[in-house]
Parts: sequence; structure tokens; C-alpha cells
Amino acid sequence: MRHSLTPWHGLFTGLAALHMLLVACGALRIPVVTSAPDAVRPWAKGYTHWTGASSGYSFFAPGVSPAVRVSFELEHPSGERLRDDFEFDDSAVNVRIHSMLLRFGIEKSRDALARAWAATMFGRHPEARSVTVRVDTLHIPRMGEHHDGERPFWSEGYRAVFERRAPAASSVGAVAP
Repeated sequence: MRHSLTPWHGLFTGLAALHMLLVACGALRIPVVTSAPDAVRPWAKGYTHWTGASSGYSFFAPGVSPAVRVSFELEHPSGERLRDDFEFDDSAVNVRIHSMLLRFGIEKSRDALARAWAATMFGRHPEARSVTVRVDTLHIPRMGEHHDGERPFWSEGYRAVFERRAPAASSVGAVAP
């Protein structure tokens, strides 16, 4: 029994081959999409991002970015200390927090993010007088180092202490000099 390919088979085989070509170019960091004609470029860019064909597969070491975690230590007026790990019941909120942690690697945004997180902690713990924001980074050894006995370890990458400030005096009814 002899089977012949239909035009549909040819179309899908061609599309699969095109997809594999885009994946190979993405892995090899060949900028095919940027050299595409103007009419095709937005579609090609969207397709490669949507399918992951342009990812370059940087999730393999050594291109993988380190894992980070944030924790908060709150101090009450009595001196009691409490730890809060910034977890929420809503998984969508936790995903957004994880996205913020990934952005924490951007040097100029660190202090602003830490201040925002500390403000959130003061909102969650109104009795706290100070919040220590700590961000740790997980260091993963290279394969040879792992074979030599080195293991992953967490190290402190950022620490800042924020004190609760008294609310500013209200200027309602004040007269300017």
C-alpha cells in the first residue's frame, strides 16, 4: 500500500521545518527576526517570543540567573523580633512578587523596591518599629566544582533597615508666612 503526502502534510511539514529553523537560530543567537522584511518582522518576533524559539535556551548554566529570596525581620517596641517571608494567599500576587525579585538584580531599582517592600511590611505589621529587608542569592557551583564537593549555598546580597517614621504634621489650616 502506497501513501502519498497531501498538500496539508506538505504545509505542516514546511511549518515544522520553519519552526525548527527559528529555534536553531534562537539557540545560536542568529538574529533572523531582525533581518526579516518589515511586514513580516512583527509577526516573526511575536511568534518566536510566544513559542520560546527566540529564548536562546539561556536557562542552561552558565547563563542561568541565580535564584533570589527576600525575607523581612520586624522589630516590635518590646524588642520582640518577627520574621515574615512575604507570602500571600493569592498565587497571582506571589508570581508578581517573584517577578519583582528578578528585577532586584537591576542596581538602580534595589533601594526603591526595598522601600516599597518595607512599607508593605509596616502595613501588614502596624505595631513594628523597624523592618530589616534581606535579599539572599543562591550560588550554584559549576559542574566540575560540584564533582569536587562544592554545594549550592545562600549568601546575603542586600540588607537594609527601615525605621518607622512618625506621620508628618498636618498642614490643614496652616497659614504660610
